[in-house]
Amino acid sequence: MVQLYTTLVVVILLGVSNAQNGTSNSPYQLVKNYTSENFFQSFDFFSGPDPSNSFVTYLDLDTANDAGLAGYISSSALNDSYAVFLGTDFKNVTPDGRPSVRVQGRDWFNHSLIVADIMHMPSGCGTWPAFWLLGQGAPWPRRGEVDIIEGINNNSVNTLALHSDAGVSVANLTSLRHGNHSAMTGTFTSLDCDVGSSNVGCAATGSPESYGADFNAQGGRVVVTEISADVIQIWSFERDNIPQDLSEGLPNPHHEANGSSWGAPEVKFVNNGNDTFDDHFINLQPIFNTAFCGSWVEAFWHTSECSSLAPTCESYVANNPAAFVDAYWAIGGLQVYEPNGNYTSGYSGPELGRLLNHRRHHPRTVKGY
Repeated sequence: MVQLYTTLVVVILLGVSNAQNGTSNSPYQLVKNYTSENFFQSFDFFSGPDPSNSFVTYLDLDTANDAGLAGYISSSALNDSYAVFLGTDFKNVTPDGRPSVRVQGRDWFNHSLIVADIMHMPSGCGTWPAFWLLGQGAPWPRRGEVDIIEGINNNSVNTLALHSDAGVSVANLTSLRHGNHSAMTGTFTSLDCDVGSSNVGCAATGSPESYGADFNAQGGRVVVTEISADVIQIWSFERDNIPQDLSEGLPNPHHEANGSSWGAPEVKFVNNGNDTFDDHFINLQPIFNTAFCGSWVEAFWHTSECSSLAPTCESYVANNPAAFVDAYWAIGGLQVYEPNGNYTSGYSGPELGRLLNHRRHHPRTVKGY
């Protein structure tokens, strides 16, 4: 049995009893509820060479559990139950890559609302963690990739991105207001989702303190991703600002239509091409991983504060195990909802057309890997 008991002080998150009992007026219905009781039966451990060529050794379940890198972390705020713990080796010098974990969901999703209670995430020099969705059934990137939480080193602002094959771009909604509301709180840095040119994808930076140590100092956040045919959007809720309908398991995100208090998302990817997102983001598999170094980190190592610690990222990661004691995920739960009936989401008709017509010059790209 997978076990690891330590202590983590956090704030309790979400109830799903209303959704489970079928008492919902929400446009969504709960289809999957991953908790500490079933997480390790619902996610597989990837233990092959890292496809991103980072400086990591991914462990299988048994090896990770024996090493104390996969299990449960206790929290009184979870009514004496446990959060899922996905850790990193912080005891050994590791010249061939630092041991860590990458877990991949056995279930795939399309139009959906994915709610992740992230209580703690990896951070620090040399780290490259991600919570993301990867399209299944064809070679990458033909079924798409959605990066929900991702960054490097000591970043304090999240990077959110879509990666696809050719023909996908998004409208620049960075400064657009929708009535009394901003369309999104983040800032676009690239609008072309095609990885064929620079592998950047369409990307945006999130709000302050949406990543890393600052994210953890808040007790983490609740991060929600909505996927539909023409809009993919991501919210990041601080613990004291979780919408009541979401806390009750009755998510109802769109204030324009129904008075929801969710507010603007961190990013709103509105399809700006001839195809729908349904043609490019298909059978999306949730993944959590913690990588190290790699091309993105290396590109910024010499201009970051981390360069004072070692001449290269790999030398730092290999020889400083104690630096990675906090490079772990603590996951309170992951819920997936799918639409009721014919509900799609967000914007449609003239409203969507107005967003698509809001175009600017492409901002300077700040991310590449």
